[in-house]
Amino acid sequence: MGIRLAESVGKGVFMSGNVIYFTLAVGLSPAQVGLGISAASLAGFVASLLLGMVSDRIGARRLLTILFVAEAVGFTLYPLVHSIPVFFTLIVVMGFLEFGTGPSMAALIGTLVPAEDRVRMRAVMRTVFNIGFSIGSGIAAIAVLGRDVLDAIPLATAVLIGVAAVLVRLLPADKSRPTAVRAKKFSAVRDIRFVTVVGLSSVLAAHVTIVLVALPLWVLTRTSAPHWMVPLMLVLNTAFVITFQVRASRGADTLDGAGQMARRSGIWLATACGIVAITAWTSNTAVTVAVLLTALLVFSVTEVMQSASAWGLAYGLAPERAPAEYLGTFDLHVISQNVVGPALLSGVVIAFGAWGWALIAAVVLIAAALIVPAARRARSTEPLPDAVAPAAPVAPVAPVAGS
Repeated sequence: MGIRLAESVGKGVFMSGNVIYFTLAVGLSPAQVGLGISAASLAGFVASLLLGMVSDRIGARRLLTILFVAEAVGFTLYPLVHSIPVFFTLIVVMGFLEFGTGPSMAALIGTLVPAEDRVRMRAVMRTVFNIGFSIGSGIAAIAVLGRDVLDAIPLATAVLIGVAAVLVRLLPADKSRPTAVRAKKFSAVRDIRFVTVVGLSSVLAAHVTIVLVALPLWVLTRTSAPHWMVPLMLVLNTAFVITFQVRASRGADTLDGAGQMARRSGIWLATACGIVAITAWTSNTAVTVAVLLTALLVFSVTEVMQSASAWGLAYGLAPERAPAEYLGTFDLHVISQNVVGPALLSGVVIAFGAWGWALIAAVVLIAAALIVPAARRARSTEPLPDAVAPAAPVAPVAPVAGS
């Protein structure tokens, strides 16, 4: 837990203040900062695939330590950025490193935690991450009050990520041995049945984009709700996840249970979209606020359920021959939302109003109907016990907006 707390506080400090830091301290335009952040997300696609395979070969604990150390060094370099090319180079490399920690962290849990407790452990770690991120956000808010302390934002992050690296090295070494069968390169993305589950999970993870982007834009441009509703909803959503994520993970520790929970999360998500659509026909501010808060509650229920189901599906379908690679590939269901979701979903609801929300709900319901049979077919490619997760990396051995 100390590892996740140190990492989350550090990244909370930086992610909460990075836009202000890059615009005021570095002198970049908001458009340049946004493009750089998007490029870093794209680097996550490559990192999740490549570093998952590396983790299977050299060990999750070793790779995670290397990545944390590299991240810490990278954050210390941010105060030296004074040009656009250097900025883009550094932020893309940092995005690659940050997203690359996901498969190693998940595989590390798979080797140190019993199969029946892995989903719950991920839920606990996500709760810790949200708490730490909130603490980091508060630190960043204080730091940006003074122009002369802006450089403290990346440096503080570097120190905390360095602490996380030290804590990883203090974990007990795994005693498992490499598996006898080596996986083919990019075996996860070649597994069509597995990729189908990832794709359906990406649709069900639309709550990520909706809560962070589409819903705030809807509130600001298509409703009579006061603008202060936007930060209030984000705070309430974070508080809900912190409070209920662990409880919501119950039942997702088997492949069948995770599939059923994924289907239910889709029904909740479609319902939330329908509730938001009501505000297209309400002009009374009090009614609009009440409807939006109700929708936010349903979106939050969706979030904790879908997150738990994704962990259960990922662990249940990851074979022993390439656990981190499969876990990293499954991470693409959230990364894809970070890359294409904001423009796609916000464009649909702003352009088409209530009909846009109806369209999203319809697509989500289709994915919800397909996820259980898809997971069962994916399991049939390599029979595994229900609660089996990656059992043996090849050597001794945490998520924002977004994972």
